[in-house]
Amino acid sequence: MARGLIKIQEELHHRLLKLRSIDALIHRPEFEALWNDSTVPEQAELVEFITQANREALYKWVREHPSLDVTQKSLPRLRAQARRLGLENFSRLGKIELIRNILEKEKHNAK
Repeated sequence: MARGLIKIQEELHHRLLKLRSIDALIHRPEFEALWNDSTVPEQAELVEFITQANREALYKWVREHPSLDVTQKSLPRLRAQARRLGLENFSRLGKIELIRNILEKEKHNAK
């Protein structure tokens, strides 16, 4: 019976850690700025992620928020965006060159 109790304690501990990381994220000023820049449906989706303790979806929402400037994105996110835009040799570029190429491609696509 003690083994079953240990498993329950471990699962509870894991869930609490997950909730603490969500709490830390939503108390950041950057998160508040994203919240304020979000539409009502985006905010509703976010509330659902938080109430379900879906940390992965919450972090993805923050990383891929439409209001994020391209210069605020990490190198892997920039490479993923370059791949979607069809840029060639994007994996060989540094962050600055990648940002410049993405902005040029987006400007060209907007015409």
